[in-house]
Amino acid sequence: MAFEKKFEAKLYVPDTWEVAADMVARWAGNLKNAAEVMNDRRQAKIPDDGTFINVMAARANEDFRPFVNPAYVTKGGRSDEDVKNTHKANIVTAFNRWNDKINRAFATDPVSGVIAKGFKDQVDASKDRWALQVGAKTLRLTGDKIRGRSVAPIAAFFLTGDRKAIGWLRPSDEAAGTPYSIARYGDEPSLRALIQQRLVQGGMMVINSEYTDAVILRQNTINADILTGMRDPARCDVFVSTPAPDKCFCAWVRDGNLFFLHIQVGLTV
Repeated sequence: MAFEKKFEAKLYVPDTWEVAADMVARWAGNLKNAAEVMNDRRQAKIPDDGTFINVMAARANEDFRPFVNPAYVTKGGRSDEDVKNTHKANIVTAFNRWNDKINRAFATDPVSGVIAKGFKDQVDASKDRWALQVGAKTLRLTGDKIRGRSVAPIAAFFLTGDRKAIGWLRPSDEAAGTPYSIARYGDEPSLRALIQQRLVQGGMMVINSEYTDAVILRQNTINADILTGMRDPARCDVFVSTPAPDKCFCAWVRDGNLFFLHIQVGLTV
């Protein structure tokens, strides 16, 4: 029996991705146009301090409590339970301050008559920072329709046999073979959506960890588990977390200053 390779690809993650001007304008415009609806929904969901305590404060304290080490004692002598209770007390009494701050941001400006002027001004002031953050993070993995697709969509379309992925390959990428569907019959859309989202999330975790080996292995293991679970066994072998010449894998790799997704698909026949 021999491993019959269907395709292999190395898809490189750029250091940054230039954000198109119209993307920034759309982001800001959508937020500002939705300002009234956002505030109305906020007020409907959290109309009073009692709801705030039940919906937000209690849940926030429950989520916070596991992070405090039971053996922890502050310099002032407070135990872990003291810290947890103080956190809860501060949140419970925070409704008025939280509500007033948001109301000010969404208030109609008495001079200009602009609704939610404070919020809209904050959005405009954040446009440059948003562009820098998106270009340095998410867009590195997704790309866009203007400047081309990046790693996550290319990989997702290759793994579901969509030949559009060939035209999305960039000069830096390496590919042998053509897109090949590993999915069970009819499951291509589900697999494509799931693995694309997973690659964006996993890639960001690797980047945020500064390419730590343990994080890379963890994300590669998740990729392998997902793809193995959704594959058609008649189309490809199980996926493994570490690249090997005769195995299927979808693995993040850090090689010097290069960061890329290495994919190989095949079937032992």
